[in-house]
Amino acid sequence: MKIYRGKINPISEDVVKKLIEEEDVEISEDQVPEVILDNEAIIREYLRMEEEISTQARDLIQAKGMSYQEFGKLRRMIAEEKGFETGDKSLLWIANQIIECFLINSRVEEVFTEDYTLRKKIATVFSEHLGIEEQVQKEAKEKIKNLTEGTPEWELEYQKHYRQIARRKGLL
Repeated sequence: MKIYRGKINPISEDVVKKLIEEEDVEISEDQVPEVILDNEAIIREYLRMEEEISTQARDLIQAKGMSYQEFGKLRRMIAEEKGFETGDKSLLWIANQIIECFLINSRVEEVFTEDYTLRKKIATVFSEHLGIEEQVQKEAKEKIKNLTEGTPEWELEYQKHYRQIARRKGLL
C-alpha cells in the first residue's frame, strides 16, 4: 500500500470525522485538531519505519553481496523482527495503532465501538483515499480472466475472490 504524504492530512481528518459522525468515539470539538495530528503522526511513523526497514534491507544486501532478488524476503524478515507489518497487512497495523491511540489518548473522551468495527471503518477511509477498492476489483477480475464476464459462474467466482482479497487487505 502506497500512502502519499499529501494524503496524510485528508485521511486523518476523514477518519476522525467519520468516527465522530457515526458516534463511534466522543471527542470534544476543541480537541479534534489535536486528535487529527495524533493520527497524522501515526501514519508518518509508519512511512518512516517502512523507509528505515527498506534502507536496512538494502544495506544488508550490499554488505553481504546478496542478490537484489532477496530484497522482499529480507525486508519482511526485518519488519517481522520489529513487529511491523508490510504489504497487505500494513493497513491493519496502521488501524490498530490509531485505535490504540484513541483508547489511551486523554483528548478522546470515550470510545463506544468494538475494535473490529473501528478497524473496518478506518480501512474504508483509507481505501476511499488510496484507491484500494479499485485494486481489489482489478485483482479479483485478474484471477477469473478465463471466465466470460457477466455469466452467473463469473459473478460467483468474482464475489468469492473479491471477498478473499478484500479480507486480506483489511476491508472486510
